[in-house]
Amino acid sequence: MKVKKLLAIALAGVLMLGTVACSSKSGEEASGDAAEKTKVVIGTSAQYPPWAFQKDDELTGFEMDVWNEIAKRNNYELEYKLGQFSGLVGMLDAGEIDTVAHQMSITPEREEKYNFSEPYAYSYYDLFVKEDSPFQTKEDLKGKKVGCWLGGNGEATLRAMNDEHQLGFDIVTYDGVPMEDEVNLGRIDALWQGEIKTKTTVEEKQLPIRQLNEKLTYEVNAYPFRKDEQGEKLAKEVGATLKEMREDGTLKKLSEKWFEIDTTEPQK
Repeated sequence: MKVKKLLAIALAGVLMLGTVACSSKSGEEASGDAAEKTKVVIGTSAQYPPWAFQKDDELTGFEMDVWNEIAKRNNYELEYKLGQFSGLVGMLDAGEIDTVAHQMSITPEREEKYNFSEPYAYSYYDLFVKEDSPFQTKEDLKGKKVGCWLGGNGEATLRAMNDEHQLGFDIVTYDGVPMEDEVNLGRIDALWQGEIKTKTTVEEKQLPIRQLNEKLTYEVNAYPFRKDEQGEKLAKEVGATLKEMREDGTLKKLSEKWFEIDTTEPQK
């Protein structure tokens, strides 16, 4: 009896040690999984609905939904840093952020400087005016006040159009102020901005603003990364994930959620 009792005690001890060891191993694996997450710091202005904005003190929008899905598929840990749109590129250059989530356009100048991911959105820039205004074409706006975003592709393309067609615009730049409201209040005669963003805001706010349908600038949006080892790695990973998300319908679903149309496929 004593021998059996001792064997039973010994067996229980072995089982207990095995349980502790398994538990310890599971904890180590969980800790290891957490440590393997890649931290990605994203810059945005959070003043650009419905792409990226704050609601009830929470950062939300199309860009955030896209990045949450990218993070889930790549085991990324996301951190957002807020800044004025005009300063986001400087933050990227300084290494304060890894990329920009703000409907960033691919341009030849930017391609020389950054590694871009696969495109995730496409849209036209266009002129928008107040519904009851007499303006029907860009020529009707000669010498008038036209607003655009400071430091972005919108400002560059508006100034180029202004010079090319000798329109003499009085160009007013904004950095966070909703230009749709500025047009509605009569502070500017027109705004030059991505049509998807403008039309979504106009519909949401029920503003008496209409589109001129000039559509002289077509933009392709992608995420920029620095041309270093980390930037190249992220650009490839994010690009591959965006391609998967387009192929499995995730990008389309997110676009329709925020814009009620699919802006993730090239437009004709």
